[in-house]
This record gives sequence, C-alpha cells and structure tokens, in this order.
Amino acid sequence: MSATSEILLFQVGPRVFASVVYDAVRVDTVRGVAAGDLVLQSALGAPFARERGIVVADEAGAERFLVIDRVIGIRSVPEDEVHPLPAFAAACLSSGAVTGFVILDDSPTLLVDLPTLVRERSPEPAHLA
Repeated sequence: MSATSEILLFQVGPRVFASVVYDAVRVDTVRGVAAGDLVLQSALGAPFARERGIVVADEAGAERFLVIDRVIGIRSVPEDEVHPLPAFAAACLSSGAVTGFVILDDSPTLLVDLPTLVRERSPEPAHLA
C-alpha cells in the first residue's frame, strides 16, 4: 500500500486549489472579522463572495483568514500524485506560495502553501512602510 497525503480542496473565484490539510487551522465565517485579518486578494485571485475563510496561523500564532468561495472537501491522494512545481514554472510565478500540483481525476490542481500565501499578503509593520 502506498503512502497518501491529505489535501484540502477549495475554490477562489472560478478556480479550484489544493493545500495540505495541516496548513488550515479551521474553516470559518468571516463575518465580524477585522479587515486587517482578512486576505481578500492573493496570487490565487479574488473570491466572488466574502463569507468563508480558511484560518491560517502565522509563526507567532496570530490567525489570518484567507477569504474563499467554498470548501470542496478533503481527499486522500497517493504520494506519487503530488508533484513539485517545475523550476521554469516557479520562476515565472510572482508568488512563492504555489509549491506544486496534485493530480486529481486526471487533471492537475495547483498545490498552495497557505502560510506563505498569507504571509505574502500581510501588511508591513508601520515602522517598515
């Protein structure tokens, strides 16, 4: 029996993405969340709605909400279906958050490192701006 990875599938705008399950603290509503804790636009695009978010913790334990349109589910995929991003593709992307892809139903789905994505979209501290 081959090893498997647990991935979270979610949608932002018209696109579906994947991340490793342990990158997400939880999925929650974004109602009542301070604007500074929301990541509304990222390298993944902008969501259609502002209702749900994947909660991601930074190194200090502070929580940020990646606003998404919906969670599709969690899937177990064989390790051999998870691939690193080819070097040329990584060099062409403006974000370090896309780390690879996973083959789902014979189609590639981008694999996203959620903590990196949220960190890229975090506002700079006032003393650095």
